[in-house]
Amino acid sequence: MLARELIMRQKNYNETASKYDAMISGLKLVSNNGVYVDDKIITTHNDTLDNDNHYCEVNFLKHVDDNHLLKKLSVEIAEATDLPVHTVFVAGLGVFSSFTSRAFKIDYQFGGDLPCGLYVILEQPPGTAKSRALKIFQKPFFDAAKESNYPSVLFTTNSTPEALEQTLLKSGGYFSAVSSEQGLFNTLLGACYSGDKANNNDLLLNGFDAGFISSERVTRDSYHGVAVGNAVMFSQQGGIENLLKQSNGTGLAERFLLIAEKHNLGSRDFNKNRCINNDLVKRYNALLKALAIRALSPIKEYDHLPSFSISDNGWKMINDYRISIECHLADGGRYSNNEIRGSAAKIDMQIMKIAANLQASDIIQDTIADKHVKSAISIAAAMIEANLKLCIDKGIIGVRAEYKAILSLFESRQEPRTERNIIQNKSCTQPFKDFTGNKSDLIRETLALMVNDGLLIESYTPGERLIKKYALAQ
Repeated sequence: MLARELIMRQKNYNETASKYDAMISGLKLVSNNGVYVDDKIITTHNDTLDNDNHYCEVNFLKHVDDNHLLKKLSVEIAEATDLPVHTVFVAGLGVFSSFTSRAFKIDYQFGGDLPCGLYVILEQPPGTAKSRALKIFQKPFFDAAKESNYPSVLFTTNSTPEALEQTLLKSGGYFSAVSSEQGLFNTLLGACYSGDKANNNDLLLNGFDAGFISSERVTRDSYHGVAVGNAVMFSQQGGIENLLKQSNGTGLAERFLLIAEKHNLGSRDFNKNRCINNDLVKRYNALLKALAIRALSPIKEYDHLPSFSISDNGWKMINDYRISIECHLADGGRYSNNEIRGSAAKIDMQIMKIAANLQASDIIQDTIADKHVKSAISIAAAMIEANLKLCIDKGIIGVRAEYKAILSLFESRQEPRTERNIIQNKSCTQPFKDFTGNKSDLIRETLALMVNDGLLIESYTPGERLIKKYALAQ
């Protein structure tokens, strides 16, 4: 979604949307070629092109009950490790879903069900205690699996999709991929494949919503049945771009929650008390032990899992929020770019999953409390806005991406090009390729902005029929 379009669309928010403005940590935008990034206004084309901001700001924990166990433990872990607290919370929620996905499913409003497993990608630089944070959340899972003689690997840290698929034969169709190393990105998402070999994302695609998989392998036994899983990839920068690249229009990226908060390197104090409240850890371990009995003793087929339900009022809150963003899914809308649109269209699924895990890590009961649904809406709304900002800052969509795409035309040949030539060359390439409105008009708008920002010079050929041309500014 383009920054300038966000400004235009801002005026057209309907009354329903305004109810949720407080929930959304929105992107701050101004007109006249200025874009806010981390409260610093960017006003020149060099600032736009050279901006290396790769972080997002979220503030959704204020919508989670202060007495919630996972929130309190996340705050303690963040203090002890100097990791951003929202990143820790999302990591913990993702790891926790490894067991809830094996113990419960969630009923849709009008029939059908959805697994509880979450897919998340979190970014932090090397040396930021990512492994330590994950281990605290994972330890009771390992202990429970050992006590129950779980027959398969509980947490996969490095695996190709084919190898992970084979473990489903022993696990009953369940998988959990959790790692703080880049290797999981390179293997599970298919970046390790070379040549023309297509990425095999079927397991991740189907595991998100309990899809049926049936594959034939010449060299080993195959799994046929429902797949259910979760994935937590907590690694250094590059994971989000890798996901978007490997997704390649399959819909994989829209299944993930993405978060890349600013790190604390350079400001850590190693003399402060870094002890984690032992009572909180004991409560978390006890909760997980009870959950493990449900999940692993014995392993139940997905269709036989007990269900969480959402109250009528909870569904009304979810549907009201979906109505509030529906207008932004239209061509040219706030979430109309393919990288964001799929995530926004599936937002009800993320809300259901987040709410279920908030409930299971609080009190296990059949109906998800409305307060957890409300918290889940706030978290999902903030994550969508954070993902939009990340895609703009990383040059995947928005003005920065458009400028670079146009400038690439002049790298090998710097003579002037006609407007028609530029449109013909760039309409079928990113980021214009995925734009669902009028691509020609979008490119014309981008050219006008580049002229205004001093990157290009506009001219006309002489004669009766004026032809608009563009050249690099000197």
